[in-house]
Amino acid sequence: MSDCPSCGRYTGPQDACPYCGAHRTGRLPLRALKFGAIALATVGLVVLGFVASGVEAPLVQAGQVSASMNLAYVRLSGRCTRGPSYDAQSETLSFYLDDGTGEVRIVAYRAEARELATDARVPAVGDAVEVEGTLRVQPDYLSLTVQLPSQLVITRSPAADREIGSLSASDAYQRVRVRGQVRALREAYPGLTIATLRDASGEIPVALDAGLLRLSGRSLALSVGDALQVEGTVTLYRDAPQLVPAWGTDVTVLDEPALLATQVPVGHLAADEVGRLVLVQGTVREVEPFSAGVRFRLDDGTGTIDVVLWESVCARVADREHLANGATVQVLGRLAMYRNALELAPELPEDVRVVQSAPLPPEPTQVVPPMVTRTPVAAATSIPTRNPLPTPLPQPTPWPSLTLGVAIAPIGALSDGLVGTDVTVEGSVVEATSFSHGFRYTLEDATGRVMLVLWHEVYDDCWDAAQINLGAEVRASGRLEQYEGQLELVPFGGADVKALRGAAAWATPRQIGSLGGGDAGQRVTVEGQVLRVEGFESAVKVFVSDDSGEIGVYIWRNVLDRIARNAGLGTPGSRVRVTGVVETYRSNLELHPQLPADVTVLEVPQ
Repeated sequence: MSDCPSCGRYTGPQDACPYCGAHRTGRLPLRALKFGAIALATVGLVVLGFVASGVEAPLVQAGQVSASMNLAYVRLSGRCTRGPSYDAQSETLSFYLDDGTGEVRIVAYRAEARELATDARVPAVGDAVEVEGTLRVQPDYLSLTVQLPSQLVITRSPAADREIGSLSASDAYQRVRVRGQVRALREAYPGLTIATLRDASGEIPVALDAGLLRLSGRSLALSVGDALQVEGTVTLYRDAPQLVPAWGTDVTVLDEPALLATQVPVGHLAADEVGRLVLVQGTVREVEPFSAGVRFRLDDGTGTIDVVLWESVCARVADREHLANGATVQVLGRLAMYRNALELAPELPEDVRVVQSAPLPPEPTQVVPPMVTRTPVAAATSIPTRNPLPTPLPQPTPWPSLTLGVAIAPIGALSDGLVGTDVTVEGSVVEATSFSHGFRYTLEDATGRVMLVLWHEVYDDCWDAAQINLGAEVRASGRLEQYEGQLELVPFGGADVKALRGAAAWATPRQIGSLGGGDAGQRVTVEGQVLRVEGFESAVKVFVSDDSGEIGVYIWRNVLDRIARNAGLGTPGSRVRVTGVVETYRSNLELHPQLPADVTVLEVPQ
């Protein structure tokens, strides 16, 4: 302003009033205002950052997130339920977190993903996780992007040493450590390998993610027969337990071999041990080839047992040329019953080991007779008698040669146009049922499913029938047929069906009293004593009781006739184990076993 603040007269640009001599107040320079504003803003930001650093991001639940919270910076806490997975091309690390109200995908990109990998701070299934990040809310999708790797906190339980056979569905999300032998390797899909690990108590699938191994900087080349130690979390796949390692270092190849069974005398084996993995050693007797492999008898002095080597095993046995009558052999296999006789069928070539080759017979020594001086006879010329040649000694029976090579058709390639042709497939048994004239199995490979039908005469002639259950890996050859619009594979004989990897009847063990209407359709295993039996024209109903309750086990006649020691089912007090599907009939629970091997008579009172 240009007026004097004292007298009010106009002073112009003068600093002092020419009329009254009063001094005017100077204006604040614009530059000073600019620098002051910058300084004030800087101080404000510093103060705000200091205050914010002491305040946690708000903890929210997945079920509370709404569209208005898109791009909000929040904190989540829960359990890792899926993953982790890593995409090397986009450098994306992701996993799923469940806090009980919903599931959220947690994602880290590029620099953040690399830092998490470098620090080995990657959650495993079952880990408790707390994480901060930015929400991305979409109509049918919820994710959180990690901005600061330091804000991902993982709490992992220590691994407990367990036997594989002790693991069940109730151990879901528990972290365990197991040791065993790799019995099979298969690629479920590109990037995921399933290794079947077995110890003396049982077997379990181990899921190995190639992306996770690559992220951890681990190159893992496994072979069937390797001994492994695996730390991982128990998860469920189709209600069956499997093991998922958290990091590449959780899988260790051991130098010492895995002990799958303790050697037992052959004479001590009994019918109630059918399905158990056993190790025997003895002398090879009576080698006999057949259409699908080789059969021989093993004698250890306490008894004998038939050993069956399918062609897929026989052709790859180490030192196969030394196998012959008289050779000492050690055999690992699952005990089976065929036509009321015990037999052993090794699953892998490594299960057969030549301890000592067949002894070679001594070289025959030719005896030279002494020279005899004969007195000449004038009337006749004597005919010299030839010295008898030494009798050749028997040689060891050579191992028979096999013609191998079978074209395996992908199940997904089977079509109506192939009906009436002969095909061979391999797959896993995912369903099994009985019907009045036989048994049906659903085989599945990576390309599709097909129904395998075994008529009673084929089933009875199949050496591996007792090992073909849910989870078994099967090779089957037969005629492709169609019934009610569905493709079926019908083998001609028992030798056309082989268990590449056998499976025993198994389901989640339950107390009978714990079963209810909500369990209808579920597959369970119960164990108890026979109370009584009711007979029908086409079935029997065996009432089984444990300390918690009783249940009726409904067994069709065609299944009953093929159960080992089935007379024990009609004896009150017999102890049995039954695996079957829970059904409801007239408001009463029943258990329906589908296959003969689903029922085991453990003990019959004397």
